[in-house]
Amino acid sequence: MNEMKGMFSRIINNKIRMGNFETIEEDLIGLRNLLNYPERPFSIADLCAGSGRALEKLAEGSSAVTFGIEPNENKYVELRDRATHALFGGYEECRLTRNFYNLLYLNPPYDADSDQEGESERKEKRFLRHLLPALSIGGVLIYNIPLYRLEKSIASILAANLENIRLYQSHDSTFKQVYIIGRRRKSIFIDTDEAKRLIAIRDGEIPLVKLPDEYTPLYQVYEGNVRPKLFRSSRADVDQLRKICLSSQLVQRSMQLCSPKRPAAKLQPLLPDKEMHRVLRMASGKLNGRVGQGEFIHVLKGIVKKVASIGEPDETDHEIVQTETETFKITFKLVDRNGNIKVIHG
Repeated sequence: MNEMKGMFSRIINNKIRMGNFETIEEDLIGLRNLLNYPERPFSIADLCAGSGRALEKLAEGSSAVTFGIEPNENKYVELRDRATHALFGGYEECRLTRNFYNLLYLNPPYDADSDQEGESERKEKRFLRHLLPALSIGGVLIYNIPLYRLEKSIASILAANLENIRLYQSHDSTFKQVYIIGRRRKSIFIDTDEAKRLIAIRDGEIPLVKLPDEYTPLYQVYEGNVRPKLFRSSRADVDQLRKICLSSQLVQRSMQLCSPKRPAAKLQPLLPDKEMHRVLRMASGKLNGRVGQGEFIHVLKGIVKKVASIGEPDETDHEIVQTETETFKITFKLVDRNGNIKVIHG
């Protein structure tokens, strides 16, 4: 009875949390015990990362560069602080480099998904099918699903792409979670015997063992490139975008081009001037460029335009007099240190 209540509770929470449940601490330690890391940098990716706890734990004490993707905004904020590189959005909204990551951790949502033609497919299978190509040749996959979801189609995908496949039972047996671990092969072929073995484990014909409590490194994770050509999302993170802009060489070059050859401080008069004097100096270009210090530093550009206006005609007995008046309009453009542009009309 209690087990049934737990299952219904999980189904309800499954919808609320988009079907994703973060890995428990004891399982993360067990997974880490199975992996041997290189001393040089390598990449770890969790493409449905939640708050990033799994990434953080798997990379602990290593030279790993971590990559995470999360569509839930609240969890993404946590992920951004834990992962080296984080993207906001679902994996479908992201562009990823294929054959890149040295260690790929997949903890997919547990739900059915429908395409535009209305055909239903389990998300566990869709995640595996779409994201397995992101794993490098020779890279290690950790795939976390309930044992009863290990269908023949999933077993065939795993057997066709991985070698040295092992299954481990979670320390929490409430929902029959298992971790399928294997190394990606260079060539793809359907290993029928291996697929049958996986199904036999699912059906209980071959006993499962739990994740090890002690360090038992059965999988060597290889070093590799940690700078993918593609790791982008179609959904923008404003804070992240600001950092990228500030670190851009194009922005820094633009700041240099807008700055005077001599520091603006040297262009100040010997005696304090009045506000109108400062306006005139800014408008005439004497203060163009980088102005201010610290948080108040900005780039200033003053523009003066002459505007001619024709007044109403004044008629007399002998002539018509029309007066043309010239006025000067001053406009200032400011670009602050965060890239915000302001326009001030004088």
